[in-house]
Amino acid sequence: MTQQNTDRSTTFSCAGVIGLGLIGGSIARALKNRAGLAVVGLDTDQAVIEQATASAVLTSGGVISENDRPGHVSDEQAWQLLRDCDVVFVCTPAATVAMTVELASAYTTGLLTDAASVKKPIMDKVSCDRFIGGHPMAGSERRGFSFSSEMLLENAVYVLCLGDDTRLPFTTVKRFEQLIRLIGATPIHLDAVVHDQAVAAVSHLPHVAAAALALLAARRDDGTLTRLAAGGFRDITRIASSDARLWSGISLESRQALLPVLKEFNQIISEFIESLEFRDEKELHKLFYQASQYRGSLPVDGRGALSANSMLTVYITDKPGVLGHVTTLLGNNGINISNIRIRELRAYEGGCLQLMLQDGNQAIKAAWLLQEAGYVCD
Repeated sequence: MTQQNTDRSTTFSCAGVIGLGLIGGSIARALKNRAGLAVVGLDTDQAVIEQATASAVLTSGGVISENDRPGHVSDEQAWQLLRDCDVVFVCTPAATVAMTVELASAYTTGLLTDAASVKKPIMDKVSCDRFIGGHPMAGSERRGFSFSSEMLLENAVYVLCLGDDTRLPFTTVKRFEQLIRLIGATPIHLDAVVHDQAVAAVSHLPHVAAAALALLAARRDDGTLTRLAAGGFRDITRIASSDARLWSGISLESRQALLPVLKEFNQIISEFIESLEFRDEKELHKLFYQASQYRGSLPVDGRGALSANSMLTVYITDKPGVLGHVTTLLGNNGINISNIRIRELRAYEGGCLQLMLQDGNQAIKAAWLLQEAGYVCD
């Protein structure tokens, strides 16, 4: 037996996926092709079940109804397909996850999890003690099983949230983490509130912003904008093409975390407006510079989307006291350096300091302070 097969045998043998859209379909494909599990699928669309079965993703599948409720289902046999599942992924819209988890828990004794991009509202509603909140940080503006791919989860951060009073055995959680790794993702544990606040800023707000930009262009378009709106504009508004019904639902479920972020975003827009009204070139430069610095510090390997630390590189000359000046300048302004690394560029010509800072906010403040003091940073 190969090592890979040995690893597979330590996880699960059969998984269920409820909702075979882009995310659910991609999870199902990865469970089948990467983890080697038998996969049972449930969906409200007969054509999707037929497509997933014909493509050999599903071992078995059944059609359920959007009106199914605990104690009242349209097809008992379809739900009974979950009986042998060791784990069931609920990949339905966020508003229906809690109810679907409760419904599924009556048909399986296995672990239950979800894939919604909000966690706290769902965790508060789910009473099943076999539930782990999940959120694969992956997606596309495309939708539906036809666009699903086992590669969608490759190197994606996969957030796991456990309830404060969870009774799940440690070994069960570890087995589930191993399953997540087998399907290509990287599991990390977060508190549900911390998750929702972070995702509101890096996922939900960008969807609102992209939609707002597209709306602005649409409302001002007399035919000219359509001819000019290509390249960069299409790139930054790409996610505005996402499923409107899905994202209206996500935004409502994320309301508690999203509203404060939207208000903060509105305040930043106001800073740009004020700078332009008063022709404040220095303040405009600061805003664009800090944004550029933070954007440049983001990880590119897909594994650090929620990393707590940020790296700032400072280029220095080979002169006495430079290191002390940098650290003192940042310390006097309340910026803590978690770690520091010195790299030589050329002998007698200087080098660069790689500063590990607490977060992105500290990094952009440090970059601006150092740039004002005459240092070059990236």
